[in-house]
Amino acid sequence: MPQTLHLEQTFITLGGRIHCLQCQAKSKRTKQQCRAPASKGKTKCRFHGGASTGPKTPEGRQRCAEAKTFHGLETRKARTDRSLASARLAVLETVGFGLGLMEGNRTRGRRPDRIAEAYPELQTIFQKLVIERAKHGV
Repeated sequence: MPQTLHLEQTFITLGGRIHCLQCQAKSKRTKQQCRAPASKGKTKCRFHGGASTGPKTPEGRQRCAEAKTFHGLETRKARTDRSLASARLAVLETVGFGLGLMEGNRTRGRRPDRIAEAYPELQTIFQKLVIERAKHGV
């Protein structure tokens, strides 16, 4: 007799008074199926997304996109501001080392992505200065 997989296992809980499906989520680590009961009318438990439906209307999705935060304490505006501040510091550091005003080690890590947006006029002046120095051999 061929063996078939029966994915929808029924839980009987609360002394046989509640019949529900077992959560269909599987653990990445143990590869075993979650043993929690699925939310009503869903295939996943509350821990694996059964309680979440997400916004359905275009207005709701737009509102969610505008209000979306990375964590409860940090907004997109805060991340953008911090990114620009980091880029400004990187530009000032580059100019300071290029003009010989600073010595020692540079700041560790990769250069910020938004460096082109930080002090563009200072960057053009510095590039012209570097070209002039290269022409005169200084």
